[in-house]
Order: sequence, then C-alpha cells, then structure tokens
Amino acid sequence: MERLGLPRIPPIPKVGPSPSRNPTLPAKSDRFQSAMTKKSYKATALSARALNVSSLLTAYQAELGEDLSGSPGAATLDEMAAVTDICLRVQRCAVQATGKVMGIMVVQERARWLNLTNLPDREKEDVLDMPIVPEGIFGSALASMQRRCETKKKEDEALHLCLPRRVQPLPSQQQSFTQAVSNSARFKAPDKQSQPTPSPQPRLETRASWPRKSTVPAAAHAQPTQNFGQQSRKKKRAA
Repeated sequence: MERLGLPRIPPIPKVGPSPSRNPTLPAKSDRFQSAMTKKSYKATALSARALNVSSLLTAYQAELGEDLSGSPGAATLDEMAAVTDICLRVQRCAVQATGKVMGIMVVQERARWLNLTNLPDREKEDVLDMPIVPEGIFGSALASMQRRCETKKKEDEALHLCLPRRVQPLPSQQQSFTQAVSNSARFKAPDKQSQPTPSPQPRLETRASWPRKSTVPAAAHAQPTQNFGQQSRKKKRAA
C-alpha cells in the first residue's frame, strides 16, 4: 500500500541547502488548506481500500452462492453469514470515509471565504468547527456571526456613550469675496511725502592717516650750516 500511495499523499521532494527539513508553505491559510487536503486524501484512500475489500468479498459471496445451490452444509452457511457481516462493515467504513471527505471540502470552502474577512483566528476556528448542514455553506455559523456582530456593535455604542465627549473647536470663519474687497477699500496706503526722509549720516573714515614728519629738527640742523658759511665769508673779507 505504501508503494501505491494509499496511506498518505505523495510527499514533496526535498530540494535546497537543508534537505533534512520538510518544505512548508509561507502563508498560514495555505498551510491550513494543505493540511485539509492531506486529511481529505487519507479519507479518500480509506474509502478506496474499503470499496476494494467490499468488491473482493462480493466475489467470494458469489462463489459461496454456487455451493448453496446444491446441498449446502452448516459450514457454508456460517461462512456466508461471516462474509456478509464483514462486507457490511467495510461498506459502512467506505461511507464514513466518503462523508468525511465531503465535510473536509466544506471546511475548505469556509476557510476560503473566511480569509476575505477581518475576523481573528480564534473566531475563524469557531466558525470552521460549526456543524455542517445542507442549508448553507456556513450553516448555523452565519446566524452566530450575525449575533456576534450585533453584540459587538451594541458594546461599541455603549462605550461611546460612557466616554466623555471632546469639545470640538469652532471652524474658523472665512471671509467672503465682498468682505475682502471692502476691507481692502478701507485700507489706506501711507503718504510718502508726509513721511520725513532720513538725513544721510556722514561717513566716518576708519582708515588711520599716515604720521607726518616734523620740520623742526630739519630747521635746527640747517642753522649751524648757515652760521658756518657766514663766518667763512667774514674771514675772506678780513684777509
């Protein structure tokens, strides 16, 4: 049976740097769908095995029926009764496995629709565990979800009533076009002639002037030379 793939779904080949680790799907919803698919495959495989056994027992019952046409013995009758009992048990197992597959498919369909909502995972699990009925995909879960939504809405309204209300500031009044025009007409520009013009201030020279040389020492040095020239002239006249 392992070679035929009846006990479990065929595994995914391990490819990558860590071949010892089983590959997994990244999203939680995808992992849930994969787990449901594996359960559905196992139930379908169980149903197939039960139907196979039932077909073999039915063929064996046909052989026993031929023996009953002649002179049936007590052993043949007991064997026929035992085979019939086993065949009924196997058929019941096949029916249960088929019903389980149908239930898993309904749960998968519920999960697909619940993934489009903003419900938390806890509420999603409660909805998935609801009994399955032929009236609707969600069954009694739909009425339960509606009751929860109404209860939550009432709780939110009660909470808003208990909380103090904030005083909203008044919106700022915007001026209309006529008001803006009237305000601009009231505004009078100041007269330029009435305003005194500021007198220009003298510019202060910050550059330091060069120091001037005094002429007194030069005149003092020039006097001895003049006296010496007058004395030499007097000596020439006396001679």
